[in-house]
Amino acid sequence: MSETATGVLEETPHADCRVTADGVLTLDLALPPLTAPPSLELRLRTKDGEPTRHALPVESAGADGRWRAVLGAEPVLAEGRWDLYLRVASDGEWRRVAPGVRDLRALLDQEPAAVDGPLAVRVPYRTKDGWFAVRAWLRPALAEAGPITVSPEGSMTVRARLVGAELRRGAAAVVKLRGGGKKGPVRKAELRDEGAGAFSFTVPYAELLGVAAEGQTAFWDVTVRPATKAPRVRVARLLDDIADKKAVFVYPASKLAEATVQPYYTVDNDLAIRVDYERA
Repeated sequence: MSETATGVLEETPHADCRVTADGVLTLDLALPPLTAPPSLELRLRTKDGEPTRHALPVESAGADGRWRAVLGAEPVLAEGRWDLYLRVASDGEWRRVAPGVRDLRALLDQEPAAVDGPLAVRVPYRTKDGWFAVRAWLRPALAEAGPITVSPEGSMTVRARLVGAELRRGAAAVVKLRGGGKKGPVRKAELRDEGAGAFSFTVPYAELLGVAAEGQTAFWDVTVRPATKAPRVRVARLLDDIADKKAVFVYPASKLAEATVQPYYTVDNDLAIRVDYERA
């Protein structure tokens, strides 16, 4: 990477990153000679209005033009997608940063201990248009999905573990029709407690049919109620190195008499079930 005579960066800056199991993110950038440290910030992507910004302190990481920034475990990032921007004093222009090498090995097969407060998760990733971003989640509790088995008879069995909450009397899986409001259709499934916060449950697809008009599609969100009258917790898959699960974890579709049913992960990595009814 080099600068023009006016000090404007000629090439797109790139950032290498490393993440620890406790969520500390280290960024390394190689830049041309600068008269002052660069500025780095993460910006929370919003549909409208001014984005939330989080500045990252930058320090020299050697005489070869390398700079380092560390995003500690605190403060936590709000849930959403955070884009990385860089500015050098010579031109004052904020510009997007592209991803370099991403070391995410510490995020594989995480086994988090009991959490004190909301569960905060961060996964750096490359956006579809080639930029560096961080996907952040902030959940009061989480039912982390493990293996999902689809049976030929038309059902889905989920194995999961509860983080940030405990299974108690009255615990159940709750599948709710999206967009149905507070009194919308709900289906419940018994939890099989497997110890140490692990559990499993089975959702028969036949119980989800008959709630949408012919030719429509119904979406059911999968949650867990840890105890009687306790707030429901989304079943999701967050604790690994994959920021977007929807195109990666693809499950078989089941053809029933009047519909096709398929489990999937949403754009937020929450587990859901799609029911496509046949058109006349």
